[in-house]
Amino acid sequence: MQLKIYNEIPSGFETIDLDYIHTLIQGPCLFHLKGERDDALFISTLLHGNETTSFSVLQQLVKKYRTEKLPRDLIILVGNTEAAEKGRRQLPGQVDFNRIWAEGDTPMHHFADEVIEYAKKQNLFANIDIHNNTGMNPYYGCVNVMDSHFLQLASLFSKKIVYFTEPHEVQSNAFAKLCPSVTIEAGRSGDIEGIDVTYNFVEKVLHLKSFDDAFDFNNVGVFHTIARIRIHPEANVDFDNNDNTSSDISFIQDLETKNFSYLPTGYHLGYLKNPELLRVYDDFGVDVTHHYIKLIKSQLITNQMFIPSMFTKNIDVMKSDCLGYVMEKLNPEHFL
Repeated sequence: MQLKIYNEIPSGFETIDLDYIHTLIQGPCLFHLKGERDDALFISTLLHGNETTSFSVLQQLVKKYRTEKLPRDLIILVGNTEAAEKGRRQLPGQVDFNRIWAEGDTPMHHFADEVIEYAKKQNLFANIDIHNNTGMNPYYGCVNVMDSHFLQLASLFSKKIVYFTEPHEVQSNAFAKLCPSVTIEAGRSGDIEGIDVTYNFVEKVLHLKSFDDAFDFNNVGVFHTIARIRIHPEANVDFDNNDNTSSDISFIQDLETKNFSYLPTGYHLGYLKNPELLRVYDDFGVDVTHHYIKLIKSQLITNQMFIPSMFTKNIDVMKSDCLGYVMEKLNPEHFL
């Protein structure tokens, strides 16, 4: 797949419904828009077709800067427009567009390589990859490098920052080698407040002159993802918290409200019939289930205190990706 690069946004972009986006833009592709400064802001949209905040934000930006000069160059990576038309993360047979930014030999991996090579030739100021999640989470930014410029960039969006190294195949991690880079988790798709918060954040970065080398780490809360909770793709799941359920796993009803809160040791998460259907893996792929989860009869109980993120009640997402992540909170001395 050859990289397509355009220097202007097509007419109608500001108003088109995502149901028809592939008729206007046949992604994936790049748009490189010139601004007053050549230190470019790189933004990704629709790497997951059902995560729409990024597109809504870019529609507002394009509408504004049709008649105004951009403060700096803006490079837009448009991702999976085919899946976006169907409201899907990705279509059957497609690779995940946010898992192609490392080694691989598919046409989309080669496309990602071309994007990176193009980006290397630019004067990049920052990279923003905008995503949504399906569970109830606060707005937060994710970084792959513990660096003051990266943390400052993330803090302009939220004082909650997550540091992760896995999955390593994501776009933000690839671009972390080129410039300060962040993944934005802007709540659920279509959330108006999330769109507004993200739009204001992008505007701040567009106008930001430089990053502060003396950034105060004490002004943010930094969390570190240390494990991922996986659900077997053939497991039957419900949220009835019922030990007599016909499902394999019956979670508590308010599971997703636990995100970014401390779960104490011995906390009841539901019922599990077969322990092999729910496993916890650390960043090295090692099964660490027993560190975090135990079964008392069929009760699913936390085995130590931890902080979850991205707990979701979307069964398709939990099976194709994960139920959520295990985090720890870092103190400033960890990274000063």
